[in-house]
Amino acid sequence: LFDLDGTLLDYSAACRSALDESLSELGLEASGSIREDLLAFLGSGPVQAIEACRPGAPATSDPSLRSIFPLRGSTECSVFLDAFFKALSRQHGLIDGAVETLEAVRPGRRLAAVSNGLGPVQRMRLMNAGLMQYFDALVISCEIGVAKPDPAIFDAALKLLSASKESAVMVGDGAASDMAGA
Repeated sequence: LFDLDGTLLDYSAACRSALDESLSELGLEASGSIREDLLAFLGSGPVQAIEACRPGAPATSDPSLRSIFPLRGSTECSVFLDAFFKALSRQHGLIDGAVETLEAVRPGRRLAAVSNGLGPVQRMRLMNAGLMQYFDALVISCEIGVAKPDPAIFDAALKLLSASKESAVMVGDGAASDMAGA
């Protein structure tokens, strides 16, 4: 089982590029501390909960989310997040060694990608990165209604692979989501 963001796909670079793209698309400028505030907002618990479709995640129009949105008065939070997630779907930079790792482990094994994310975003990123060919299964939190670290997302991947927990290995970068859940 492979995590995507931070393990195979460069999520940090993707966020920065998607932020720049979405700001440009919306005709907004943000430099210096405002840009850093926006990156912190995108990495915040509430936005990450939206992106992973975690139970109880706020709506993009939720007042609590709007209150921490750095561009209040310039654009609506929901409009910004919609533009950001669309731009994120176009970002597909790889972590160094991702393809080589998949090529090395692929022979004789069935692989699944297990990701917290929006289905269309993650599928587009994987396809554009040329990684779909390596996976026998793709399990995305927003498509199955369960996010890492909930063991159910790993169980879903194992079921699709017809594999047991004892025969599986999880490769990921997050101690709290990938390793704890696995």
